[in-house]
Amino acid sequence: MTATIPLDLALTVRRGTASPGKAADIRDLSPADGTATLVYDRHLANPGTAVWLARISLRRHGYAVREVILDGMGPGITALFREASRLRLDVHLGSGTGTPRVVTYDDSPAAYQVPAGWDLADATDRLPAAHAAARPHVVRALRAIDVEKENNGGRIDKALDVAAGMILETGDPDQVWGTLSRVLCETGSERAEVSA
Repeated sequence: MTATIPLDLALTVRRGTASPGKAADIRDLSPADGTATLVYDRHLANPGTAVWLARISLRRHGYAVREVILDGMGPGITALFREASRLRLDVHLGSGTGTPRVVTYDDSPAAYQVPAGWDLADATDRLPAAHAAARPHVVRALRAIDVEKENNGGRIDKALDVAAGMILETGDPDQVWGTLSRVLCETGSERAEVSA
């Protein structure tokens, strides 16, 4: 099985008025720039739900959200969403009890659950450790990519960056390594064998 390589987007999220009956609208989609804007109705959805809905819709059309930028919101929530999005995690605010944690699902992307009342700056600081604890196979694959980038002299850095994004998106390094190896073989790269 091979993975489809999605086009990465930076998604700017703004409060506003969505189309009638909709919680959120994707606007200003620019594949050439790798950007899109999400406008959500705060009476119908919170930013976490709006981004989750946008990810699902964009994924169906071959896009992956690599970065979420909250526009006009506080620095704590903005930093949390940006850092979580770099790990391709949805954010569920006010979810669960205990400490913030990453939860993985079979049929949807992993999510960072932040219990109600939790300090958002502290939740942001805890994110890397929570991600490593919940997805150690993903973290190992990302470390292998970093080592490969150091060793390849820049020849396949773009392919490795795409692989890293796909690994974060799918949570399935084996599937991504197979696709990357196939692409490198087809393009005649000198070093087609990359492994985790």
